[in-house]
Order: sequence, then C-alpha cells, then structure tokens
Amino acid sequence: MIKCHIVQDTMPNYIDGLLSAETEHDILQHFEECEACRTLHAKLSTSIDNSDLHINKKEIDFLKKVRIKTTKKVVTGFTVLLLIFALLTYFFAIGSPVRKTDLIYTTSFVGDTWRINMELTNGKALLVKTEPIYGEKDSNGVKPIVGELIKPHELVPSPILESDNTSFMFGSTIDSFNKPDYKIILRLADGDIVFTSDNYDK
Repeated sequence: MIKCHIVQDTMPNYIDGLLSAETEHDILQHFEECEACRTLHAKLSTSIDNSDLHINKKEIDFLKKVRIKTTKKVVTGFTVLLLIFALLTYFFAIGSPVRKTDLIYTTSFVGDTWRINMELTNGKALLVKTEPIYGEKDSNGVKPIVGELIKPHELVPSPILESDNTSFMFGSTIDSFNKPDYKIILRLADGDIVFTSDNYDK
C-alpha cells in the first residue's frame, strides 16, 4: 500500500485530476484503509470548493457592476441624444415667437380681400402658423369661427427651410370684419396686435 506521506504529497494533484488512472486507483485503495488521509482529502476538497465559490461570487459581483455601469452609460447617452434632438427640433422646426422689433408688417386691400404682409428683419427664417378663433356655441351647439390667430415664429435657417424665407402674407375677406366680434390677432413674443372692424382699414 502507498504510504501516507506519498498520498499527502500528491493530494492536490489527485483533487485536480492530474494523476494517472493507476495512481488514482492506488490512492483510492489507501483512502479505504487510512482515515487520516480520508479526512485530509475531505478537508482539502471542501476548501477548494469554497475558494471556487468565493471566486465565482467575485466574478458575479464584477459582472453586475459592469452591467450597471453599461446601463447607466446607455441611459445617459440616450438622454443626451433626446436633448440634442429636442434642441434641433426647437431651433430648426418649431422656432420661437417673433418680437415686434424684428417684424415689419403692412396691411393692404386687394379687391375684396384684406391682406397683412409680414417681413422678418433679424436674418432668421420665418415660419407662420395660423389657426381659427372659435366663439361660444350657438343654439345648435356649433362654435362659430370669429377670427384668425396668426403666430409668426423665427427659426435658424436650414437646408429644409431656406434662409431667404423671411416673408409671409395672410388674407381675409373684407366682409369677414362685418361679422360680430370678428378679429385677426397677430401674436408676437411681446404682445398681441389685434385687427377688428374698428381698425382693420387704418
């Protein structure tokens, strides 16, 4: 039978499976007859298993940290992209209301049409949005149109909206001003300019 000191010297290699089949067989036979070597083998095997568990836990913790950092970077990058997109949309597609000092407007009559011509003077592109103004519901539950809202916006010139797009004309029939409470509102950043039956022809 193999002596204890030889078994104990080769124990690590035995646990790692590095010995030949014949040597492993001899060691197994020795374990059957030697309680001290069996106890040492059990102790060493348990220590190695615990060490592996500790290493695996460290690896898992490391991977968790990497995943958290990666997630934070992705979220931060996505937020920055959204912010950039919002700013580009604001400057190139939505714009900001025009101030009175940056807009020249004139009114005129062409046949039975009242017109207001607008010219932006600050070098930016002009985008004008119009929408109807509704009054109170009538007896039929219908809201009548009692005017028009004109909202000039200034935008940073872009290939989509050429820089020479600085003027806009809006027209309304003269008869519209004969309707009760009819008005056209020019909404600017620093206040409204209102045209009614009292002042549209001045």
